[in-house]
Amino acid sequence: MNLLTEFNFETHRIRVFLDEQREPWFVSADICAALGITDSRDALICLGDDERGVGTADSPCGLQRVTTINESGVYRLAVTCQAMVAKRFTRWFAREVLPALRRTEGHAIRTDSDAEPRGAASSPLRAKVLAHLDVARTLASFIPGLQPRLAVARALDAINEDTGLTMEPHRQGLFVASWPPARLTAEQLGQRVGLSAQTMNLRLEACGLQRQAASGEWELTDAGWEYAEAVPLSHHEDSPCELLWRAEVLDVLEDAARSSSMSVGLG
Repeated sequence: MNLLTEFNFETHRIRVFLDEQREPWFVSADICAALGITDSRDALICLGDDERGVGTADSPCGLQRVTTINESGVYRLAVTCQAMVAKRFTRWFAREVLPALRRTEGHAIRTDSDAEPRGAASSPLRAKVLAHLDVARTLASFIPGLQPRLAVARALDAINEDTGLTMEPHRQGLFVASWPPARLTAEQLGQRVGLSAQTMNLRLEACGLQRQAASGEWELTDAGWEYAEAVPLSHHEDSPCELLWRAEVLDVLEDAARSSSMSVGLG
């Protein structure tokens, strides 16, 4: 890999390499330092082999081999990082680094859009939109339980905030096309079987379909994603989510109640 350029995130430098396929790779130690990760070697364990590479960079002792990570690896580290700086870093990376790399003459990042004619015009605005969509695509590909529709919805919010473009028609079309016809809250589930919302939430928890977060809000477990969706209550980035269930979950609760009754009887 050849060193392409450097960026500065707050007080940290981020060195970028370019491989033979014209894809950017970032020095892992630089990314970890920017995210406040002290043990970079341990942090890289969570990355796949296709997300790690090796480059050569200058150092006071001469040329030195350095571990690099690709765009997917950068986002994986940022998402798993608990530091408050991770959100600032992710936004900076999507808004400044990726568009800048795409604008660099002769060093455009290879993306799915490269299938367009070579003469197709590019612009900073288009680069910003593509960067946010790349973020959504990357996050949806490796975060368990994150549905692509929700990732895209967040990307539309970011595009609107970053560029001022109106995304509402696209957002409405996205949700209308993909929401299931039956969407039930815990209260509505309870009304179907004569239970209160509180009792229904406790039963969903007992079946391992949801759990209560430290904030007091209910969140889906891995098993719960099969029967429900977590839908943001607003378009704000930190919006709480409402859990909406499919009616089929009532069969799961009924089976669990039946099994529990049989166990008590046998006891």
